[in-house]
Amino acid sequence: MLKIKTHYQKIQTVILGSSFFTEGGDWRSIYFYARYQESLGQKIALVNMGGKRGFRQFLASTFFAPRILVNGLGTCSRWEVLLLCWFRRDVRIYLHETRYSLDGFQRESPLKYRVLKKILKRNSLLCVSHQAAAHYRERFGSERTHVVHECPGIVDPTPLDPAKKHIVMVGSINHRKGAELFSQVADLAAASHPDWKFHWVGGLATMDPIYQSPAVTWHGWQWSPLDIVRQCDVFFLSSCDDPCPLAALEALHLGKRCVAYRETGIAELIEGKSGCEVMEAYMASDALAALEKVFLSPCDVTQIAFEIKAKTGLEAFKSAIDIASRVAG
Repeated sequence: MLKIKTHYQKIQTVILGSSFFTEGGDWRSIYFYARYQESLGQKIALVNMGGKRGFRQFLASTFFAPRILVNGLGTCSRWEVLLLCWFRRDVRIYLHETRYSLDGFQRESPLKYRVLKKILKRNSLLCVSHQAAAHYRERFGSERTHVVHECPGIVDPTPLDPAKKHIVMVGSINHRKGAELFSQVADLAAASHPDWKFHWVGGLATMDPIYQSPAVTWHGWQWSPLDIVRQCDVFFLSSCDDPCPLAALEALHLGKRCVAYRETGIAELIEGKSGCEVMEAYMASDALAALEKVFLSPCDVTQIAFEIKAKTGLEAFKSAIDIASRVAG
């Protein structure tokens, strides 16, 4: 219990949501905010109320989190969240709904609406427009409204120096994805290959101490990591255990050179391809040797992309599922 308490007390903001990664867009702006804050070193917790661990995380947040933000009417309409907001006046609510949605909620859930009306009168409201803020003040008598427009999350691509050779990995910063190995290789290469630049795209995903080399540019979470992958010379999959990571496949679809460890699913796709190397031992020295080899070997980017798409493109994926379905049937 003490460990959980300490963990949540270190989090700057807990964001409660019920629609993350659904077709609608009311979760996107706050999701971009959370990931951007993480890239700046802030600790943000996204709690999916519909997930397996949602209620447990919700309870821990209720008791220990210093700041909580509730996203959207769908999340507010849950009884446990209504009770949280009732007892904690410091909970902020980011409301995206218009008169139409609020009228529908009032008709369908009159009791919840009456409770919510009292909460929206006194809790701090983040509103997506001045028009919405005016409506909430008129409808609920909201005393604390702040206009926070939606955000499309578009970030200008990071330009990489074309005079350098760029080695990229995309993934969460943790042990399984090989952040420490990636760091060790960057340190080894610093003396012998000063023109190599190492880049990691992805946010920190562990509370355990992990070595992050100053020789690596840590870009943090990016909504569109392909902006950096497109500019790289080699995609270095540093994972010690990864079935078939999409980031590596996307790089291969772009015809990028690739290095991967034998125990990953990508190894079977790149083995024997010019411009790609499979490292047999999970060691920094072996990884460095593999990178040196791919830079020296001829690489037909068009051929790499063609062969990978033939195996993992959408048409190939469809055909594989159709065949498997017929066999299973």
